[in-house]
Amino acid sequence: MQFLDPRTAKSSTKLYAATVGDLKGARLAYVSNGWMSMNKIGKRIEGPLKTKYGVSEVMFYDVPRNMEPPGGLLDDLARDCDAAIVGIAN
Repeated sequence: MQFLDPRTAKSSTKLYAATVGDLKGARLAYVSNGWMSMNKIGKRIEGPLKTKYGVSEVMFYDVPRNMEPPGGLLDDLARDCDAAIVGIAN
């Protein structure tokens, strides 16, 4: 898994997010900071990801609002997941 840092020095360099190829068999992390909209989306997205795109597993992780992720969480995600859906920016 590749982590992208959204911070950048003021420069003219454009940033591009990495893309995920085929999701078939992928293990996805769904990271939420507890906002109601993200919780609702999380409940609805797992089924279609599995049936339509062949995702093998969706693992749900919660992080505290307005705080950094708990120690070790990013390492766990990198080890256990192929990609992540992150909904912590409102």
